[in-house]
Amino acid sequence: MKSRVLWTVLAVMAAVIALVLAGCAAGQYGGTASQADLLSQAGFIKRTESSPERLAAIHTLPAKKVVSNEYKGKVLYLVCTEANSNNCFLGDKAAYDKYQQLAIQKSISEDQRKVLEHRSDPQFWQMWMDSQGGG
Repeated sequence: MKSRVLWTVLAVMAAVIALVLAGCAAGQYGGTASQADLLSQAGFIKRTESSPERLAAIHTLPAKKVVSNEYKGKVLYLVCTEANSNNCFLGDKAAYDKYQQLAIQKSISEDQRKVLEHRSDPQFWQMWMDSQGGG
């Protein structure tokens, strides 16, 4: 009986540790950051357009996609985070590279958190405890 209680306590402690680690990983890489947050962190500048010509131009861009364009010999990157919005984000090559890096970190963080959440299933813990002779 004491063995079963001990294994149950250990399983609960392991689940708590897993959840804490998942929270740390999400906080470290901004696991809940939106695309707009990542663009801002990367150095993109948020632009609000008001002229009819510019609004018509940005409304032709696909939402949530990075579009590159050469302007005066320099490649610039434009992202509209919402369809038919008057806001977009403008960045250079350095901002784009930083955005790619942040997006990869966010993706890795989300993948790690998903695995930890999946492993916190009580049936998994019971199966694991049984296989270790503690169930």
